[in-house]
Amino acid sequence: MSEHLPTRWRDHELHWHAHLYDHATAAKLRRNYSPDVVLLDPEAGAEWVAEQLTRYSAETIAIEWHTPWGVTLDGPGVRDAARDRHALAFGLSVEAMIVTVTGQLYLYVDPYGPEQCPHHRSQAANAV
Repeated sequence: MSEHLPTRWRDHELHWHAHLYDHATAAKLRRNYSPDVVLLDPEAGAEWVAEQLTRYSAETIAIEWHTPWGVTLDGPGVRDAARDRHALAFGLSVEAMIVTVTGQLYLYVDPYGPEQCPHHRSQAANAV
């Protein structure tokens, strides 16, 4: 990877829980559910997002990204993976609503530090 990424994710020991649902959810609620996958670096997070978009590309009509700088609307063939990597590396989440011919999908990639992650907390409690 040739681009320079923020290091906040390393400084705060972040990892991400990724979810794909057929309904919208709040981050506070998602914390209670097992993620579809745990991602350990921004590159893995951006790859997971790209894989999900590729998986539904034939059905996708539009993608609405909820970012810290506002809502961005992309067409099915348009995506800026560098934007995902930078947002994740800065410690932010990536959220999107994917509008398909059969309905809507909601994609979430939420950052967690060791103290915030319910999975890490339960591991730490079992280790004592």
